[in-house]
Order: sequence, then C-alpha cells, then structure tokens
Amino acid sequence: MNSKEKRLSVRWRFEAGQGALLWQLMFTETNDLIGQKRFVHSRTALLFCIDIETGEVVRDDYLLMDHVHPVPAGEGWFVGLETTLGNLVYCYTYQAQSPEHKGIWAVDFRADRVVWSRSDVAYAANLDHEFLAYQLSAFGGFPERHFLLIDPFTGEDIQKLGIDGSVVNTIRQNGVPEEERQQVILPEFVSDDMTEERLALRQAGIFEASRCECIVQGSLTVVGLHSQGEFSGVWSSVLQVWSKDALVYDDFMEEGVEKPCLNNFLIRRENLYYLKNKEELVCVALR
Repeated sequence: MNSKEKRLSVRWRFEAGQGALLWQLMFTETNDLIGQKRFVHSRTALLFCIDIETGEVVRDDYLLMDHVHPVPAGEGWFVGLETTLGNLVYCYTYQAQSPEHKGIWAVDFRADRVVWSRSDVAYAANLDHEFLAYQLSAFGGFPERHFLLIDPFTGEDIQKLGIDGSVVNTIRQNGVPEEERQQVILPEFVSDDMTEERLALRQAGIFEASRCECIVQGSLTVVGLHSQGEFSGVWSSVLQVWSKDALVYDDFMEEGVEKPCLNNFLIRRENLYYLKNKEELVCVALR
C-alpha cells in the first residue's frame, strides 16, 4: 500500500447542535449550502445556510413561518426543501394528514427574507426559467391536480395547463434531475455489474464489497464501509478516501448504532461532504 500520497484536509465543520439530526442538504448557484436539522424531542425543524468557500455560517436556526399567520409553518416540524434556483431556496410544508406537499416559500437566506410565498400551489418540477406546479381540487369525491407554470422569481402565474396528463408529462421530461442540477454525486451500493467501482475497490485492497457504498471520481475512490459486530449486533460506518492504492482520508461516520448510516456522503465539485454522528457536517477538500 502506497503511503506517500498527501493526506486530504478538512475545509470546515458545522455543528448542528446536541440532539440534532442533519436531514436535507441542497446547494445554490451562488455557492451556499442550505440544510435542515431536525430535533425529534422538541419536534422542531430548523434551516441553516453556510458559505461553501469559507465555512461561514450565514444563517442558522431559521424557522420557516406561515404565509399569513405569525406561527411556524407546518407546526414547525412538517417542512422541507424542494429545490434551488439562483440565490433562492424553495421550501414546502405538508397537506394535513397527508404526505402530499403544500405551498412554496422562496427564501433568500443571505438577505434573511421570504421573497415570495404561495399556499395555494404545490411544487412539481424545476424547469429553470419556470416551475411546474399544481393546485389540488376534488371532482366527484376524487382528487384532481390542475397544473400550471409559475415564475420562480415572483411566484406569479405564467400559464394554466389544466389536467392534461400528456402535456404535463412532456413538460416533466424536460426537467433535469435535482442532483444533476446541483452538480451532486451520490454514492451507490456496489453491485456485481459495477465493474469500475469493483476495480477501484480492489486497487484499494477492499475485496468484500457487499456492504460498501462508493463514488469513483478520477483517481479518487470514496468508500462508505458498513460493518456489524458479530456478537453485539451494532453497526459502525467508516468513510475512506483512496487515491488509487493510497489511503488519503478516513473517519468514522458513526459507531455502535442499531442501523448503518447509509447515503451519508456526497461529492459536489471539489468538495466531499459527510455527516458524522448525525449532528456534524464535515467538508473535505478533494484538491
């Protein structure tokens, strides 16, 4: 094993707070990372914004508020992130007693303001210059979705599409997957047909890939190794970064837990991001 390769270094760390569960992460085109942290005991979901280059916490403990009333949106808990565009981040809540999303909030975290919000629509797709959205109604006791295009920077209607499924499906096909839009690479579990990943793992000296998540990018191989204690039954998850056959970074993502921490890391451009013990976000420079 080659040990002469230069070790990678941590660019910055973000502590979400004791008892936090880091949940969603998204990236804006203006180089900010937006995330959600959830506190189960208090049933509170808060948002944060970090400058990717410096690690500066631009905004923290941001509580999304209702469109009209001075109360937290979604009871302060049933909220999430839909997408990003430019410097804006788009949030949602849920329909009552339903997994269906409800409402759109366009938030500028650096300016600490809601640019626009609508409670009468739900997000469907990001088409860059416009959003596909829909309004729910009922006909004969059955729910219907009436689709429309809205301006992502003002929230105003552009065009009403009605319930024509063929038109809507054509529009959806023009949408770009969110990971691709935000230039995010997610890990995959290594299967028998993933030749490139298996070769990269063998070069790193890893021959048992059944419990491996992996990203191969150029000469770097990022691996999530999950192992279960033979007698204790608890799981440990280790992150490793290999440059061919040289280990250039490693850390425990979690130890001694009931379930392995899956889908816990990603690459965006020149940075690796991973979650440590559910409540810490670590950014590692890959160059």
